[in-house]
Amino acid sequence: MRLAVSCIALAAAFAGMSAVEGGELHSYPNGVPVRRNSYIVEFHDNAHDAHLDTVRNHPSVKVKHHHGHLFKGMTVTVDGAGIPQQLSKHQGVKRVWPNRIHTLSSSKYSGKGPSQTLHEKTGLLKVAKEFGLDGKGVKIGIIDTGVDYGHPDLGGCWKEEGCPWQYGQDFIGDEYDEHSDDPVIKPNPTPMDCNGHGTHVSGILAARGTEVRGVAPNATFGMYRVFSCGNGNGTSTDDSIILQAMEAAVKDGHDIISMSLGADGAWGNNMLGRQATKAVSKGIIVVAASGNAGDSGMLTAGAPATADGVISVGAVNNWSIRSIPMTISTPSTTFNVFKTNSGSPEQEFVFENKTPIVAPKDSLGNTNGCNPFTVDLTNKVALVMRGNCSFIEKAVFAQDAGAKGIVVYNNVGGSLEAPLVDETVKIPITIISKDDGENIADVASQGPTFVSASKDVYATFTNDKGGLMYEFSSFGPTPELDMGVSVCAPGAFIWSTYPRKMGNYITMSGTSMATPYVSGAAALLKQARPDMSVSEIRSVLTNTAKPVEDPASKLKASPYQSGGGLLDIYNAVKSRVQIDPPVLAINDTQYAPFTGVIHRISKDDIRWAIRTLKIKNTDKTKGLRISMDHAPASSVTMFNTTGMIIDSILNVDNDAAVLVDTEASAKNTMPRVFSLDSNQYIAPGMTALVTVTIASPLGLDDNRWFYGGYLNFTMQWSGESTKSNYVVPYAGFKGEFNKVPILAPKSSGFPAIVNSDGDFIKDVSKLKVSAKNPVEVAFFMNMPSKLVTSELIDSSGKPVGYLAYGYSPLVARTLPFYTEYYTSDLDGSVFTDKELKNSVNVTAGQYHIRLSALKLFGNIERPSDFEVWNSETFTVE
Repeated sequence: MRLAVSCIALAAAFAGMSAVEGGELHSYPNGVPVRRNSYIVEFHDNAHDAHLDTVRNHPSVKVKHHHGHLFKGMTVTVDGAGIPQQLSKHQGVKRVWPNRIHTLSSSKYSGKGPSQTLHEKTGLLKVAKEFGLDGKGVKIGIIDTGVDYGHPDLGGCWKEEGCPWQYGQDFIGDEYDEHSDDPVIKPNPTPMDCNGHGTHVSGILAARGTEVRGVAPNATFGMYRVFSCGNGNGTSTDDSIILQAMEAAVKDGHDIISMSLGADGAWGNNMLGRQATKAVSKGIIVVAASGNAGDSGMLTAGAPATADGVISVGAVNNWSIRSIPMTISTPSTTFNVFKTNSGSPEQEFVFENKTPIVAPKDSLGNTNGCNPFTVDLTNKVALVMRGNCSFIEKAVFAQDAGAKGIVVYNNVGGSLEAPLVDETVKIPITIISKDDGENIADVASQGPTFVSASKDVYATFTNDKGGLMYEFSSFGPTPELDMGVSVCAPGAFIWSTYPRKMGNYITMSGTSMATPYVSGAAALLKQARPDMSVSEIRSVLTNTAKPVEDPASKLKASPYQSGGGLLDIYNAVKSRVQIDPPVLAINDTQYAPFTGVIHRISKDDIRWAIRTLKIKNTDKTKGLRISMDHAPASSVTMFNTTGMIIDSILNVDNDAAVLVDTEASAKNTMPRVFSLDSNQYIAPGMTALVTVTIASPLGLDDNRWFYGGYLNFTMQWSGESTKSNYVVPYAGFKGEFNKVPILAPKSSGFPAIVNSDGDFIKDVSKLKVSAKNPVEVAFFMNMPSKLVTSELIDSSGKPVGYLAYGYSPLVARTLPFYTEYYTSDLDGSVFTDKELKNSVNVTAGQYHIRLSALKLFGNIERPSDFEVWNSETFTVE
């Protein structure tokens, strides 16, 4: 996969039809998986059938599916180089998109337990008790892996009278292989789930049993299956299949579409994002997961969640975890320890009988098990520390020494994820926390210690991170500095339904689990307030949420990760206020002295922004008194002091990725908010304006830190003693976003010229490029860019043309940290047009490559808005 698709020059025009200009060919960067030779052709809304016929009748095109309910288009496969470029130039074509592949992301833990606590924390129990809301009359379409509709907690039926499942279908079948160029798609008669993800998601929304109770159990549901079983071929799908499901959900008349899927770090106006926005414009509430790439830092929230009008969902930790425990016993004590699932599904971590557990040192005397063991571990379980080598290596060394299983304890704090291993691991492997591991190692050093774990024994563990952000929940902002996340819900360690043949119930983690919770909340709000518009529901859910605490800084969690905060369904249903806009994105600031109220904090130039809120009192009989205060949130960064992206924003010791609230940092590192009209009276049914001035933190370096906070509004209606609380999250960048480097710094070793095997060219000046000796320019993206180009420049400084894959719009920042790079290729020919259609051979001579990346908020027409890298000069033969 490259930045763009190479092409040859072919004509694509026809006569005798009204003029509807051709469009553009979109391309995804290297590392973004796409279906080979598969494209989605999007037409202009006013394109004629004759325009569509020119694509349908193309001799090198096979139409796989027609689209029409959200957009006019078709999914096609092509045979031959250059065909996508041809199609993009046909009259009536708006865009041609590569068919992107999507893979599920979530974590599983065996277990079961009540969901009472989280329903209490989100206000759901109070809503059900006080108002009797259960989603009745609201239609919700779920796009996922399918559902085990035979599960007793999910109705045990399919499209029968009185059944909750009245809509849906399978779009993919069981034989889909993500590694195939032409995967088999044989949909089943019903969307029965063979993966588990969709059944778990469905339980959070729809379960009506005694074991699991969903958020909106009496809504009417549709399941649109877009993921296959996996079966060793991965659990993936593609844009075309998801688009078919979205269109079916729209056609079936759903009020809400719930999508626990997406592409991390993608621009919100990609193919799925554009169609999600179209669904919103039709009056449909679209709820989507922000993603699970929070460990890769800022700008990781993906599409379609970040698309205009979509409710983007982050995840917080559940307050308790119900799971199969690992029981540790000695002659004098017994205690339970929380563990993950086994990394090897074929080797469950189950020891019905007590088995000795030891903490051996390897042949080099280390406790991490990264070298062979000289001690005999026969019929024992080995306890080793995480780090320095892979889980596979640790497990193989342990099993070679005779171990019956291996327990890896974390070397840092944080959430636990099931270890990834392959078929070489023949023993069960699990992960436990750092504290638990060190405790077991200490106990084992004092005498005989045993471990046991039973399939049928469950324990409830208190989660000391309950209500805090799930560490892997993705961060905003979007490339335009919009928030990226609307609201959060419980998503980590959520117990819900699972296919009957796979155990009935399981605990899973991810924004995938938080998304149906918010979808259910939207259903309850729509049931209670059917007159509310899509945008009003989105705003109310954000503004009635509760900001999440950040224990590292002792402030609030960044709105870029948490949005308005933890969902409060009760406050949302009772809301009598509309706030516009619901969030404040500080994507432009003044830099000058301020002679008003801000003179109190600095006489020097400062960065500040003025924003105005419209606050409407929707109560038509009672006046409203409002007042406002301010709660700052953690300032976060993705850069260290040298400009390099930090390894993980979760590692607070890595150059202060999250600003810690110490006496030294105190107020100087926090944003300030000032307002002269935040305390006022609003008559019944009327709207007031509140203007705020937001000053960015004085004590933080420019062009490095993201800051934010919450405007806290206290509302009291006439004649009422109780008060209601609303929040408006705000966030911005300290500095000038358009001056942040787009390309990775030179210290990273990139950009660089590499050969076709990816090896660095050590002396570029001696390089001789030809068709037999092609090269690539390889580069990393610190930040996203609307346009990245690679051009060949002659000895006079004149551009000769674009490299293959050398003109790419909407490029995301490199994810994860410096493990993949983008490339543009040179083999002695270049393209003279940005569509990469007209190829010409290069005259022999001296040249260099110019790589240009448009800066954030940059103007494509202004050369100074591009960040430019020039290679050394080399020879083209």
